[in-house]
Amino acid sequence: MQIYLIRHGQAGSRDNYDLLSDLGRDQAVRLGEYFRASGISFRAAYSGSMRRQQETAEVVLGQASNPPELQIDARWNEFSLEGLWKTLAPRLMAENEEFARDYDTLHATNPNIDRMMTSCDVQLIRAWMRNHQGCDGVEPWADFRARVEATRSQMAGFGSGESVAVFTSATPTAVWCGSALEVDDRRIFRIAGVLYNTSFSTLRLRENELTLFSLNNIPHLTEASLRTFR
Repeated sequence: MQIYLIRHGQAGSRDNYDLLSDLGRDQAVRLGEYFRASGISFRAAYSGSMRRQQETAEVVLGQASNPPELQIDARWNEFSLEGLWKTLAPRLMAENEEFARDYDTLHATNPNIDRMMTSCDVQLIRAWMRNHQGCDGVEPWADFRARVEATRSQMAGFGSGESVAVFTSATPTAVWCGSALEVDDRRIFRIAGVLYNTSFSTLRLRENELTLFSLNNIPHLTEASLRTFR
């Protein structure tokens, strides 16, 4: 069977991230049109429970002539960067002068900071992966990776030649692709960092062996202005 891991369209601002922007909806429409024009159809479709993931799925599948029913599975959800900012960032600012300085430079005075991954975000994520103290209430990295990888059991019932669409986010996609490539945790985040909004990556699952066939495809985003990472 073939699995299409589809990243959600461009999301909203850092303060209201879990929804699609107008551009994000346009990206999703274009992806749905591409699938239809290319004759790509799906035996089943899954989405995480996040609004931006479900909206992307609804728009993309809405372009299909005979779409499968969308099934919601929260195991495909992204980790909570917002939670890390609330719980871990204050501790890092208190104990790490470089982090505090970068925060003042990048976040305090930049109204467009939601449009990019900053060095502060990277430091937060690395501290989270190291199980740094101060992440109370935030899903540990090991638990996050385990619940994303546990979704493999969903795919056991599909046959050879069948395709399944999964509407998710950058890090779950990177976890699956990284698992296929047998890379370490840090390299998983390097994969996540280059995934475009509404890009799709394809994998084959055969007898529980996962093979990566393609990564970060964006044939529907024909103009540079359509290619975003948020």
